[in-house]
Parts: sequence; C-alpha cells; structure tokens
Amino acid sequence: MHDVYVALGGNLGDPLACFAMVVKQFQEVGMIRRCSGIYLTAPQGGPAQPDYLNAVFSLETMQSGEDLLHLGLAAEQACGRLRTVPWGPRPLDVDLLLYDDRIIKTPDLILPHPRMHLRRFVLEPLREIAPIIYIPGRGFVESLLRQVASQRVTRLHDWPA
Repeated sequence: MHDVYVALGGNLGDPLACFAMVVKQFQEVGMIRRCSGIYLTAPQGGPAQPDYLNAVFSLETMQSGEDLLHLGLAAEQACGRLRTVPWGPRPLDVDLLLYDDRIIKTPDLILPHPRMHLRRFVLEPLREIAPIIYIPGRGFVESLLRQVASQRVTRLHDWPA
C-alpha cells in the first residue's frame, strides 16, 4: 500500500461539487484516510481572477503515481477544465503532492510536487491532516509554512459531509 496526498483547488462554477466527485473517484482505487477542511485562498500568478477553494486529502492505494495522475486529469476534464491560460481560473485542479516518501521524476510526473513548499494554500490543509509530515528534499510542513505565512489563506469550514 502507498500513502498519497492530493491537493484540490478551484475557483469557477461549483468547486465543492468537483471536489466531491474527485474523492468519489479516488475512493474507487483506494481508501481515503483524511480530508482537510475547505480553505479560501488568494490566487497566485496568472490573470486577475476570483479566490480559490482548496483542500487536501490522503489516500491509501495500490495504484501507481502515473495511474493517479491520469485519474486526476480525467476528473479535471469532467469538471470542464480547459488549459488555455497558464495559472488561469478553473473549476478544478487536482495535484498529486506526495507518494509515500518517494522522489519521482518522469516526463509526466514530479513528486513531491515541485512547488508545494511555496504554496500556503497547499501546506495549510496538508498540516491539518498530517501535522508532522516531512516533504522529501524540502523539510517539515511546519517550518515550510513559516516561509509562506504572508500568503492569504482562510479556513472556511470542515469538509462537507
């Protein structure tokens, strides 16, 4: 079994409905262990756009990282994501963050996620479900959060039931 952490984000349409769809799809290939609350976060980069909703969940699975990547991309497409504007608004973004404590570098998949340590909107919900997690090559989540403390992130509520 592999321990996997997945980040969700969206700022168009109904991101929470998309989040629920993703969790349902990932439940078909493993066991969801924990889900963070829902966070409201300022966009980083890209054009002017609405704030995002973000969350992180953990999964125990036998699936490969590549299989999970394809599952996430299919979910993004099902929610209507179009990749026309870099860092632009989207109904759903699914990012694999961690796959065990492995470092993976393939043409399609880099783990740990290469920018997760720079994003409070990832680190804050990750800390909620895994407060002492170590990100290979980067450090512990708590120390990484201190480096991005100025980014605006607000916890809104628990994961919808």
